[in-house]
Amino acid sequence: MSARRVLAAIVAVLAVALTGCATLPESGPVHRASSEEADRPQDPPYFSPPGPAQDGSPSAIVSGFLLAMQANPLSTSVARSYLTEHARASWKPNDGTIIYDAYTVRQTTDGAVVRLADTHRLDARGGWQNTPPGRSLDLRFDLVSEHGQWRIDNPTNALIVRTSFFESSFARFNLYFYDQTGRVLLPDPVFIPRGEQTATNLVRGLLAGPGSTLAEVSRSALPERTDLDLSVVVTESGVAEVPLSRDVLRAAPGELSRAVDQLAWTLRQVPGIERVRITVAGATVPLSGGRIDAPVTSGNEFDAAGPDTAALWGLRGGRVVDLASPTGTATTGPLGRPGYSMRSLAVSESPRRLAAVSGNGSTVFVAPAEGGNASTPVARPVVGGTDILRPSYDMFGDLWLIDRTPGGARVLVVRGDQVRRLRVPGVTGADVAAFSVARDGSRLAVAYAGSRAPTIRVTDILRTDEGIVSGAGRSRTFAAGGRDASKLVDLGWRDPSTLAVLSRTSAETSQVTYISADSSPVDSTLTDPNVFRGATAAMVIAPAVNLPLRLITPDQRLYTLSSNGNWPRSDSKVLAATYVR
Repeated sequence: MSARRVLAAIVAVLAVALTGCATLPESGPVHRASSEEADRPQDPPYFSPPGPAQDGSPSAIVSGFLLAMQANPLSTSVARSYLTEHARASWKPNDGTIIYDAYTVRQTTDGAVVRLADTHRLDARGGWQNTPPGRSLDLRFDLVSEHGQWRIDNPTNALIVRTSFFESSFARFNLYFYDQTGRVLLPDPVFIPRGEQTATNLVRGLLAGPGSTLAEVSRSALPERTDLDLSVVVTESGVAEVPLSRDVLRAAPGELSRAVDQLAWTLRQVPGIERVRITVAGATVPLSGGRIDAPVTSGNEFDAAGPDTAALWGLRGGRVVDLASPTGTATTGPLGRPGYSMRSLAVSESPRRLAAVSGNGSTVFVAPAEGGNASTPVARPVVGGTDILRPSYDMFGDLWLIDRTPGGARVLVVRGDQVRRLRVPGVTGADVAAFSVARDGSRLAVAYAGSRAPTIRVTDILRTDEGIVSGAGRSRTFAAGGRDASKLVDLGWRDPSTLAVLSRTSAETSQVTYISADSSPVDSTLTDPNVFRGATAAMVIAPAVNLPLRLITPDQRLYTLSSNGNWPRSDSKVLAATYVR
């Protein structure tokens, strides 16, 4: 997340009737400047839109209304002047946001119809709604004569802005919610207007609950119906005072601590906030251990990305080796000894076990990653497969497999000595090129093979409170790989909400692109690497951005992404590789 400067102190504002997360002001903000103001990214130019022209036509009034919603600083006061008295009181621009590239207005007998080209939507929280690219949207505006002037009587309950305005005036943040087991915090991306109300809008979004892309696989520690009173105030010392309704007092002490961790993870993204304090009716709510607030670094153990350090293991000469050594020292587990033909591998975190697919793709070997002796058994949970893709482990120790059979993909989940076949709509029976399960175990991503338009599907993984897989939930499908992609080769999780997709763009080039798991614009700190000059066979990736992305070519050469986006060669004769955490 790129840094977004927010004042260290926010003046408390009067309560207003709000219906959504991304609160839009009725007039321009008043704030104190600080010495850190120069550190902010450059803001879009100041723009004060004009009000309705005298005797303006219906089409002119509608065009003026659209323009007025792009005021900077962001304000809806001028936009409301284009509405009838009735509509001014009932219009709810906080219910969502519609983003468009261009528009045309067609005047009708009783108003106008606006066609918005290439539209996208945000929900009231600022969450991205998955819509096909290039979709147009028609909005009908009824106009009536009020005091001899045309005014809009049925405005759409949304802020309607151009893509250029959205890109310059909104910022991407994450709301954080616990996974189904309460073991990690999952990021839920939202886009909210930049400005002094960033912290307030983030808390409002958190209280509204997870969006549709996380609803089935996450939960909140904040009690239902908990609301925000007034605004979040950030003191000069960096304490974010979060005034909540009395509903928060229903939380047990343990859940209250977890709620504070949710707030800490969400508000740590706002520069200047160092601690979080909950208040009710002006009184501080005490936390466990007699604390009155918590640092925003609280709850680091809930990081869905997992450990940020790792070893790199690979397959070389028919053995699993540690690639940290110049010669590739064989690992001490059974699969580090000769005698096994293997083509891909994965390693679980704890207990550390190694899974490998046989060279012909028919068998899966599972054994301790380290230790043991010649008599240590190697399990074969799957024998007689057709074309088993690279395995994938999640943090629960579940081993995920997809077998490409003549009848399409079979999805298998291995836990201990039990092998389950899981039916995943849209995946089971499909032609799958590659797959990856999120480290947190909440989502399964697949890349389809043989499609003219490269396509990705992300499916929710449903679990019990104990973490047992209970089925597949909702899924989202979207284009991936860019216009030049002719073949999807591989994919993996770059962070808990972003996928890296490896595509063949020509016979001589490959490209890695980043896409959000909800199809929204990716974090601005993630830029697509430079084109790789050559064919590629696989990626080596982990959901921690400090672990470099790597590529393996068909001639078994390993390349590592550099800080400048290039791909210097780092090793050779590596058939496959994986991070070991």
